[in-house]
This record gives sequence, C-alpha cells and structure tokens, in this order.
Amino acid sequence: MVPTAIVLSHAEQLDRLGRACPQALPAAVVAGDPCYDRMQASRHRRREYRGALGVRPDQKLIVLTSTWGPGSLLERALELPARLVADLPMDEYRVVAAIHPNVWAHHGALEVRRWLAEASQAGLLLLPPREGWRAALIAADLVVGDHGSVGVYGAALDRPVLLAAGEPTELDPAGSTARLLRLAPALEPAYPLRRQIDEAIGGHVPGRYAELAAGTFALPGESLTTLRSLLYGVMRLPEPPGPARVASVDPPEPEGRAPTAMLVSTQVRAQAAGGDVIVEIARFPAAADRPWPAEPPGADVHLAVDVADSDLGLLESADVLLRCRQAVGFPAREWTASALADYPGCRIAADVTTAGRCVLRLRGGPAIEVHQDDGPSGREDPVAMEVLASVIYAWVVGGRPLAALARGVDVRLGVRHTRVRATAPPW
Repeated sequence: MVPTAIVLSHAEQLDRLGRACPQALPAAVVAGDPCYDRMQASRHRRREYRGALGVRPDQKLIVLTSTWGPGSLLERALELPARLVADLPMDEYRVVAAIHPNVWAHHGALEVRRWLAEASQAGLLLLPPREGWRAALIAADLVVGDHGSVGVYGAALDRPVLLAAGEPTELDPAGSTARLLRLAPALEPAYPLRRQIDEAIGGHVPGRYAELAAGTFALPGESLTTLRSLLYGVMRLPEPPGPARVASVDPPEPEGRAPTAMLVSTQVRAQAAGGDVIVEIARFPAAADRPWPAEPPGADVHLAVDVADSDLGLLESADVLLRCRQAVGFPAREWTASALADYPGCRIAADVTTAGRCVLRLRGGPAIEVHQDDGPSGREDPVAMEVLASVIYAWVVGGRPLAALARGVDVRLGVRHTRVRATAPPW
C-alpha cells in the first residue's frame, strides 16, 4: 500500500526520509506536532495543573516518566520510584509518574500497579496511560526519564531533565531522543537523590534545550492548521471557515493519596543566643523496606501514623498516633485516652480533625491544645495540622517544660514557617 501522505514533525526528518527512501518524498508533508502546540497553548494553566496534582507553591513537582522496552526506566531502575518518594521530604516535593501506554497494554494495569505499589503507598501519584502527562509536564519543576519522547517534550518546554535510563542503540543517532541522551545529565543512583534533583533544578539554564526544540518541532503553533488543510485535501472537501482552534489540555486526574505513616525528623534549636526557639521538621513517608532518613546532628526521628492506616505493625510501632477524620460520637477527649490505652507503645495521641488546631494527650501527662498563631497578615500559615503533634513530641523528648509553649515556638517545615502555641484544652 502506498501512503497518500507521510506526516513529519520537522524538515530534518524530511532529509532523512529522502536519504532512506527517496520515492516517498512526494508524499511527505512537514506539519509540526499538534501535541506540542497544545502544550504550548496550555502554559497559562500551569498553576491550575499543579493544584490538580496537589502541589503547593512552595513544593517542587518531579515528573517521573518511563517508555517501554529493555532500555526504559522501569526496566533499568524499577526501584527508583520508591526511592524518590522515600528520600524526598514529602512536604517539599511531589512525585508523579507517567508510564508509556505500551507498558500498560503489554503488561496490564495490575502488573504496572504492582510494580509501583510500594511507591504509591509512599505518596507517588500515577497518571492514566494516555492522559494527564502533558499537563504534568507543564506543571513540572523537573523531569526524570529515559529515552522516551516525554523527556523530549519536557526539554522542549524548557524543563530541567535528568536521565535515569536510556539505550542509545535503540534510537536513530540523528533523532531527537538520541540528542536528548547526549544533552541531558544523568541521575546517578549511587549518590544522594535529593542533592542531584536540587542541583538539576537550581542549575538549569533557561533555553538549554532550545536548539533541540527547534530541531524537533517545525511550524510552532501552526500544526493543526497544516494538518486540517492536508486532511480536507485528501478527502477533497472544502475546509471549514475560520482558523483551526488549538485547545489547551485538560487538568490531570492522577490516582494516589498522601501517605498515612510518616518518619518525622525534628530538631530543636535556638535562633541566636537568648533568642526564640525553632523546631525544624522534615517528614518522609514510612515506605516498606526503606531505610530511615539520616539524622542530622542533634535531630530526632520518630514515627507518626494516622490511626486509619491499615498496617497494624506501623500502628503498634507509632510514637505519635493521629486521628485525621472525625468519628461521630467519639470526641477528642475520649479518643486520645482510648488510643493511648489501645497502643501502649505510643507516646502522644493527637486529634487533628478540627481546622486550625490539634488536641493531643501525652502518656502520663496532660492534654494540650496546639494551634497556630496568626501571622502579620492575620492568616494562618498553611502548615499541616498533624505536624503540630510532632512539635510537641520533639519538645517533650528534649526535656523542655511544656509551660514554655504557652509563649509560642517557631516551626519550620521546609521553606514554610509559622508560630504555634500550646494551651490547656477547653474541657
């Protein structure tokens, strides 16, 4: 069968086609890439897409992508998704995975979800096979991938790219994906992941991949117009009046949820001699078979678990138990007492079902209400309420008097900060 038209995204492909099969040149049409044009037309929705993925303004979004085949990320570095979500503080980073549709089709959805089960339990978001990846790239702060086309699109959108896999022998050396493998830095699994990710984001030079984009996507913004003219010409029909409309992509709809068991690193320090005390907190998902985060000098790591978690071993090992969903007819006063009785290894039971405050009970100690002070603007800083229980835990472990918390203490969670106070609950 002889094709009526062979659509190419760039004139460079036209040259290669001419060298490989000159007889096909009369049917060749350079039409750009409508997928790329739609992403360019969707840039103004970046904040909306980040919101759909649960990314706050102070968080960094990592898009993890794998193509199919023996050189792909999932084939070469299947452990990487779980390592990423386990090694990155969950309040500072968000990780979403875009897996090639061929992987879903060949192995099945059950197998793909089985591969990513540990990472998903630790907070990895998983996009559907065909939709969501374009919006995720627009929302991304970094793309971690392989020799698949998603990495090329990310680079063309001027996103930093790290390569965790990739097989040059599977590619045309003159193609865009092969050029990306030569341009983008590699993610080295033997070195700390967070440092490499921060360096890739902070050290990215805008326009680094401009030549790659220009050599891959011709006719920017005109692809749909060109394709419409071609297709209506093939059908021998008149084109509709008016220009071809480039629609933005829909917001992503990932599957996944926030982890319900966290390893919390706390460090209590004075700002300066005689100054206020700061409690610095970093939270990591307590994923299975992952080592505990390295403790900086003077830090303490404890386990905080939502009582709704299904892992009995984690619940029985928790230092801090959290109730994040209200149970009808079971107020905080009764629940905190019963939680400490049911789980003798727990030191603090905290109810965080009321916005803006945390009501907790210490084993062998008093009940306390912890809440955020309004900042200068009169608004509460968006620090997760479950973090407040860890503030009290760090205070108690350090042997500090609870009465001092009535004056307030500064809390830092990544780049976010707020001030919290503790008082007796209104019982």
